[in-house]
Amino acid sequence: MSNTSRRTFLSGVAGLSIAGLLPGSTGAWAQGNLGAIKVATWGGSWRDSLDKQVGEPIRKAGGTVEYVVDTPQGNLAKLVAARGRSAPFDTMESGLELVQLMAADRFIQDLDYEKLPNAKLLPDFARAKNYVMTLGSMDGIVYNHEKFKEAGLDAPKTYSDLAHPKLQGKVAFPDVNHTQHWNAVAGLAYEAGASEADLTKAIPLINKIKPAYFFSSSTDIATKMSSGEIWAAPWHAGFVIRLRRSNVPLSISYPQFGTKRGSLWPVLHHVVRGTENEALAHRFLDTYLEPQVQLSHAKATGVLPVNRSAIQELGKDPETNGVLLLSDAELDNLFVIDFSKVNLAQWRSAWDRDIVRG
Repeated sequence: MSNTSRRTFLSGVAGLSIAGLLPGSTGAWAQGNLGAIKVATWGGSWRDSLDKQVGEPIRKAGGTVEYVVDTPQGNLAKLVAARGRSAPFDTMESGLELVQLMAADRFIQDLDYEKLPNAKLLPDFARAKNYVMTLGSMDGIVYNHEKFKEAGLDAPKTYSDLAHPKLQGKVAFPDVNHTQHWNAVAGLAYEAGASEADLTKAIPLINKIKPAYFFSSSTDIATKMSSGEIWAAPWHAGFVIRLRRSNVPLSISYPQFGTKRGSLWPVLHHVVRGTENEALAHRFLDTYLEPQVQLSHAKATGVLPVNRSAIQELGKDPETNGVLLLSDAELDNLFVIDFSKVNLAQWRSAWDRDIVRG
């Protein structure tokens, strides 16, 4: 996402209220027997909120929604395994690292924007030929501020701070198939004087941190954070908000990426090629893009909506105060990894070969 795109993100629909935006798609679509779809997404509280905000309106309109829960990489593997047969799901959520691969292998289809009226409310950068950006996580270092205070530790300012001797055995790191992996290793590469063009510069710093383990599931790391077994991890702000509701004393810090501070991870949504219910797949996505749905799902999960008016409303939520970066200047200065600079095959090989695991 370029600086121009970020400015568009801030100004695209600024000044409008949620109530003043286009009407939701629920009333614009025909009711009746809509058939069924399967949606590939993350699990836990994310799936629960998605089902409440999007799945429930679909069911009320006469459709059926089921969920296939896995990481985007895991769900892509399901598409690969099903090649030549019926698609294992109809829509899926993913990230920037998978788009080119899925498009090249024809796993996702071009969207029909005539069936996505709510997409008109999005800034240009959020609409692509074969995906829509629905939301974004705000990535940084999530840490237990009470444990840090007890140990006499200052809040971490850089990813490299996680190598402090008092944190040995208390830090987790996102594995290569976890969404938060990419901004974390990019941040370490910048701290090493490189960029996402040379992620291998992050490896000595990760090995110096000596993570207690590498997590592939946010549900798993949430359990370890809640118990106090893990004190800190590169993760996203949404889990600070969610776990604080259970009185887990978490905070987040946002490291620098050169002149940028904090990082955004766009959540992308696709319609899968070969879906047997393309109409309902588009309807699910269009419902997802309704301004009020964007706001409600963002509040529930602690992420950033794409709709600017939803962002403004989110800024009034006391749960986000001191957690999310929501001012115009802060949003405009978020880092977004440029995957055109990343050699994915080289990085995965280096990750498997060179990372020291206890």
